[in-house]
Amino acid sequence: MSPATYALVLVFLGAGCVLGWFTNRSFSAHLDVKSTKRKLPGYRKARHFNGIVAMILAFVIALMVLDVIHPHH
Repeated sequence: MSPATYALVLVFLGAGCVLGWFTNRSFSAHLDVKSTKRKLPGYRKARHFNGIVAMILAFVIALMVLDVIHPHH
């Protein structure tokens, strides 16, 4: 594998980890409202912000994957 391939793999690995972190935080904020409300500072902001960030990251990752699969000549 070339060095560019290693860099691309690391970028996708990092993006996947960040996407998973934001998605997990948003999902856990919606599970049990009574107990989660005390655990997360800025509960409502955290819930909405993390969900929006996760959707934006998923969209960007999907665009990156499509660009890698179908490169422009």
